[in-house]
Amino acid sequence: MDTVRVTVVIPIYKVENYIADCLRSVCEQTYSQIEVILVNDATPDDSMEQAAPWIEKLRERFEVKVVTHEHNRGLSAARNTGINEATGGWIYFLDSDDEITPNCIELLVKEVEKHPDVDFVIGNVEFVGATWLFPLKCEPYVKENENILHDFTTYKWYMMAVNRLYSKKYIVQHHLYFKEGLLHEDELYSFQVATTAKSMAAVYENTYIYKVRTEGSITAHLTLKNFNHKLCINQEKFAYILEQYRSGIYVIPCQYCIDCIYGYTITLIENHSVKQKDKVKLLKSLQTAFIPLNPYIKGRLTLKQELLRRLYKMPAGMVLQLIKLHLEVLDLRK
Repeated sequence: MDTVRVTVVIPIYKVENYIADCLRSVCEQTYSQIEVILVNDATPDDSMEQAAPWIEKLRERFEVKVVTHEHNRGLSAARNTGINEATGGWIYFLDSDDEITPNCIELLVKEVEKHPDVDFVIGNVEFVGATWLFPLKCEPYVKENENILHDFTTYKWYMMAVNRLYSKKYIVQHHLYFKEGLLHEDELYSFQVATTAKSMAAVYENTYIYKVRTEGSITAHLTLKNFNHKLCINQEKFAYILEQYRSGIYVIPCQYCIDCIYGYTITLIENHSVKQKDKVKLLKSLQTAFIPLNPYIKGRLTLKQELLRRLYKMPAGMVLQLIKLHLEVLDLRK
């Protein structure tokens, strides 16, 4: 087998306090066949100055390319630039405020060598500054899209786009570029990966150090813009699922549809910065995309999920009030 050449794509924007640790972790990799692409997304701070000495150290071991955007275009565009500039057969996305373990790329490449047909390899993540975990629960090697998609929709692997070694051929073949201008782009990207990949492998050892820097509830910091973008993502998901169900393909569990709309509703209820009238408008828009699914998921749900399905036929304002009341009752019982 030819040597596996990996391109590590690192977007840079407002990370002056973290970029040095990020690049140091790349410098320490035990695997040598690496190309590093740094995408300066017109960062206004001293990120590139902090990165400079580490770029020189990286060049002692790897090929390094620095690409600069003339103006800030966002994380999706920076990653897409990295994809287009990559010369490696495999692509790895690393956020510049995180780190990777010294054996990260080596462990992922070993799975490629073991299973040359994989579209991507996913590694476990260590979350720093968080009480929650998302351990991988999938099998070490998963074949057939039906199994990959089922594992994703039953939360056996995470939706972050980082810490995966993707075949560039697979990315290009399925045009898996990040949707530019979209917040929460990983949610849509991972769904698109789950609906197209034919085989995947997993590394259960931690290969990525994800640093959680948001204090308090994440949902409390979401703005109206965040919710509008999450709405678009869910609308795209529902449109895809509806097309599948109309074709008689039920690979995506019906429960996943309920999870998507219910999860969105909970984040709306927990948020205190978005006005009530906007919450109602947002949920009403999502209900419009959800309602056509009803004939296909009816009778395929658990009792609790069936009750939720029926609940979402009610006016959006009433749905929000009823679920909020239910959550308050649950809190009183704790």
